[in-house]
Amino acid sequence: MTIIVGITDGTKVYIGADRGVSDDMTILSLSRPKVHINNGWLFGYSGSLGVGQLMELIDMPDAGEDPYKTLRTDVVSHMRNAIDLYSMSNAETASEFIIGTQGRLFEMNTADWSVAEVNETALGSGGPFALGSLFTTKDFPATPEYRIEMALCAAITCSPSCQGGIDIINV
Repeated sequence: MTIIVGITDGTKVYIGADRGVSDDMTILSLSRPKVHINNGWLFGYSGSLGVGQLMELIDMPDAGEDPYKTLRTDVVSHMRNAIDLYSMSNAETASEFIIGTQGRLFEMNTADWSVAEVNETALGSGGPFALGSLFTTKDFPATPEYRIEMALCAAITCSPSCQGGIDIINV
């Protein structure tokens, strides 16, 4: 499990993640981050590690004039094809993504390939803790990076399935 946090200020998108990877019995810290930039798309992932790694490596299309349309059609199609190509289609491959580009932020879920546009969000097992932190810092005079760091730290502190280090990037 994991924690992924995203914020947009309308101009830039910021996404941060822990490095924990866990199952029912164990948690380890990854040496690679769970947040990446691929062809101008910033994303972080929760759920299947393999599906998240595919998003890092597939050929992402340009966002074009309507990133929502591109995400909902082209990116979903690329991801579905990659999952099928690598024979990963089963219940174990469910993943959630926070994806941003051009000052816009989205959630995408591979269970039903839904895409929702948001201003700030948190996903993964530590999501409720991070959302609480985002709520309490919403009116603070703080940078998006600081708010994300506090949200990640809240999840890492309170959830046994989240673990440091942390990575925060922006586009």
